[in-house]
Amino acid sequence: MRSRLVVIGAAFFLAGLLGSCKRVHEDRAEVRVAYLQIIPSLPVFVAQEQGLFDKENLRLKAIALSSSNDLVNAMVAGQADLLPATSLVPIIHLEIQSPGRVRIFSHSRMNDSNALDKIIVKEGSPVHAIEGLRGKKIGVFPGTAPSHMLSAFFKKHGVDPGSASMVQLPPQAQISSLESGAVDALFAYEPVTTTALVHGGYRQLFGSVYADLLNPCPIGASVISREFERSHPQLAVRAVRALQQGVDYMAAHPAESRTLLTKYIKLSPEIASRVNIADVTLSNQVDIANLQQFIDLLYQTGEIPERIDAHRLVDLTPAVPTR
Repeated sequence: MRSRLVVIGAAFFLAGLLGSCKRVHEDRAEVRVAYLQIIPSLPVFVAQEQGLFDKENLRLKAIALSSSNDLVNAMVAGQADLLPATSLVPIIHLEIQSPGRVRIFSHSRMNDSNALDKIIVKEGSPVHAIEGLRGKKIGVFPGTAPSHMLSAFFKKHGVDPGSASMVQLPPQAQISSLESGAVDALFAYEPVTTTALVHGGYRQLFGSVYADLLNPCPIGASVISREFERSHPQLAVRAVRALQQGVDYMAAHPAESRTLLTKYIKLSPEIASRVNIADVTLSNQVDIANLQQFIDLLYQTGEIPERIDAHRLVDLTPAVPTR
């Protein structure tokens, strides 16, 4: 009888222990991370593979979206807590239109050696310098910012932007449009550029437009919802730490990290091993002066309607204008 009670007691103890473990698992707070299936999202992919959110006792809800504007809209709608590796341009637009929604905790430090953009032409193109693009059609990524940046780049190099035609093309149509002659050049991003150059028939006319205008260029940024930070300050700290541990892992294991691009964005191993991956800051390395330079550049090109103070996007408790 006693042995039976011991067995029953042990069973209850084990059941209680398992139940406790289950509750701990279920009580892990959910963090919603919206991201794009692009190369700069590699820290997210690393965090998923390495279980870095699990290590912070967080439950990751990864939400794949199609554009940086979609990311911003998801955060504004209260559907996302963090946006890693989004374009800084719509973030600045958001700050102008609706101040105090997000805080930047990391940004790119893009230079010509690790840039995500290039200008490419067909191998047999008669164009061998920027001046040769006068009167030509240039395929650009959709949206106003790439066209504004390319216009500023042309002006810097003594080319009238009005002398060239800019044709907005989604990435999947860019190489075929260049091949067919629908455009004479591409101002394109990874992995389009590396894919074209590796497969042959194309050559680089110029390196990074963004890095030429501002070096380093903080074109990519990772942001967190200020409402999430206010409501769940400790969860916010842990979520940012998980992503930044992903950045640390990438630095320590670059080749292994690159292989994840074959899984998460379906690049071939050859392209995944060659694409550029821009350097990004940690939270204690955010360069406010560099961000201000980029804001000023966007204002000078007409991309944004007003010049704002970069501290508004970075400080934990920023002073924002009332509207």
